[in-house]
Parts: sequence; C-alpha cells; structure tokens
Amino acid sequence: MAHNEREQSEQSYELRTVQCRMARAALGWGVRDLAGAAQVSADTIARFERGEALQRSTVRAIRTALEGAGCEFISEDDISGPGMRMRKQQVRIGG
Repeated sequence: MAHNEREQSEQSYELRTVQCRMARAALGWGVRDLAGAAQVSADTIARFERGEALQRSTVRAIRTALEGAGCEFISEDDISGPGMRMRKQQVRIGG
C-alpha cells in the first residue's frame, strides 16, 4: 500500500476528541447517547473525550455512530483545524 493510500485509510477512522464533542453538541447527544449508538460504555466515551488513547476499532465505532447520525468530519489542513459539520438533510417529495 502506498503512503498516501495508507494515510487516507487511517483517516477513515481518525476522530479527534474536539470533533467528538462538537458532534455530540450538534446532535444534542449526551455521553450515554453516543455510547449507546456506538455500542461502547459511557466511560469509554468520557475517556476518549479526555484524550486517552483507545483501540482503533473503538474510535472507528464512535465515528461510525456519529456519521450515521448525520455528522461529517473535516480534516485539519494548513489553514484551519479539524472540524465537523452536519450533512444536508435530503428532502423527500411524495410518499
């Protein structure tokens, strides 16, 4: 695997603690809400948000839960830090 491919693959599960807190705030979720959606303990979410290292699979589960709820994560670049935004809701017409 080339360096760029590996880097992109690793970004697919990367989630910063600040992004996690922003996403929970945007969703109106508490620690327990996210824990339930990610199928991890509330203590695991609290540890992650304090900056403690977690298994990659656990971080992936947290990110997947947040993305499933409509969050989109923005990588850090030379101009701005990491962030998040909500995906646009698709409007359904008809039934």
